[in-house]
Amino acid sequence: MKNIIIIYLVLLFSISVKSSFAQISQNTVNMGLGGGGTAHLTGYEALFVNPANLFFQEKEYSSHFSLFQSAIHFDTLLPVSDNGIRFRRYYESMDYFRQNSSLREISDIDKENIIETSFPGNRLTSEFATLSDIHWFGIKWVRPERSYAIALRTRAASRYEIGSGFFSPVPFESQGDTLVDQTLNYRYQNLHEISFGFAESFTFLNGLIPHHSEFFVGIAPKIVLSGSYIETEYMNNYRFNHNNDRWYQTQGFSQQTSGVLSDYPEQLFVDSSTESSPRHYVNDLFKPSGVGVGLDVGLTYVLTFGDEYFDLRQQRQGSGHLLRISMSLTDIGFIYYYKSPLTLQSGFINTDSAELAPTSNYSFEGQPNQQIAFLSQFDGFQNIAQTITSSSRNFETMLPMAFNFGTMYQYKRIKLMGDISYSIVNSAFNPSVFTSYFGIEVRPIRIIPIRFGTRLATQLQHYYSAGTGVETKWFDINASLLFRTDQGSLTSEIIGASMVSLKFYF
Repeated sequence: MKNIIIIYLVLLFSISVKSSFAQISQNTVNMGLGGGGTAHLTGYEALFVNPANLFFQEKEYSSHFSLFQSAIHFDTLLPVSDNGIRFRRYYESMDYFRQNSSLREISDIDKENIIETSFPGNRLTSEFATLSDIHWFGIKWVRPERSYAIALRTRAASRYEIGSGFFSPVPFESQGDTLVDQTLNYRYQNLHEISFGFAESFTFLNGLIPHHSEFFVGIAPKIVLSGSYIETEYMNNYRFNHNNDRWYQTQGFSQQTSGVLSDYPEQLFVDSSTESSPRHYVNDLFKPSGVGVGLDVGLTYVLTFGDEYFDLRQQRQGSGHLLRISMSLTDIGFIYYYKSPLTLQSGFINTDSAELAPTSNYSFEGQPNQQIAFLSQFDGFQNIAQTITSSSRNFETMLPMAFNFGTMYQYKRIKLMGDISYSIVNSAFNPSVFTSYFGIEVRPIRIIPIRFGTRLATQLQHYYSAGTGVETKWFDINASLLFRTDQGSLTSEIIGASMVSLKFYF
């Protein structure tokens, strides 16, 4: 009965809240388990999720290291069944949008498909993301009283929330209102982070709870360099007044950029130049334009069942009967942007007798600065652009701070895990909503894990994941895939992958 209650609690935590696209951390093991990891991850990757878990070992070693572990996640307005085309579009979505580039045209059938697949149930807006992580190296070493780790990673994210009104003129009914939404909020950010952390037993809390249990705490400060940055908010809402049979329109625009992403909007809105914009390359986006500091902290409580001599540190694969309860606060800190900062701000325009704007002739794929070209096809945006004022003062932003809570129940070769994450800061990496994840790992053979996971979303599209590998005493090889669902149905459309990663133990 006790086991059933614990499993129920894990499931309850994983399905009871609203979700979003984001993963707590993108790495090979985590992606296969749906994207949580607050209580599960114990390698050097725990630096970025829950440093308290650095204390644990799932095999006997004194140190381990990994090189070039990477993962990508790329979702789109229109389904893309050809993986080669998807990968090319992924690369384009992380590239700098050039002024002479052409937007991808869409047909009326494409627009109908977009509304059906991306805006089901009269949804006014939907969110899409491109995420990529590369862990250049990670090292963890174990000492009798503490565990330590150091890692260098680069992560990039492009996220946009787009209104259904760009693709359908049909008004949506929402809470008694008749609405057409042509909102576009876009964010792009990339971060280079070097983190060093440690974990140890938290003696202050130990002994407060009877039974064979213990608390562990971890702290991981980091130095952060940021490449080019952009945050755009464009509002264009139409609300129908049934009393006088008129559409009321509200428009507004604001944007902050740094680095090479300031060149195009500065030329367009500040200098009013008609010359071709400077040519930039992908690598230019990652050149530092801001510097900051951050901190990740975590706490884990481990409770064992019936194992009087269970080693709380060496919670080895395929053995033990335990429950981990973890919480962490990640990405506490800020970034100061100093290179080519640019802030654009328009006034709000309210029109009490407006005509609906036409639908878009183009798709939106989330390339940095593509939002300007996409919006420029509409006369309404060109009108509000005339009211834009600019500033070149340096500015600060918060790191994508989030609170994470997770549980993991292990019985021999089976692990169940559930996570809740709340993004305190709305960023390119995470929207400011609750997220939830569920994952399961089974080992039919001790060295071969099979992983499944999902993200359950009430307002956004679902995905599910699968992963496997070979984990021996000396090395691990793992890989994972994310698959898109279509209105609750499983599909074979791959929207994310974590490349084959190697980890070595000594």
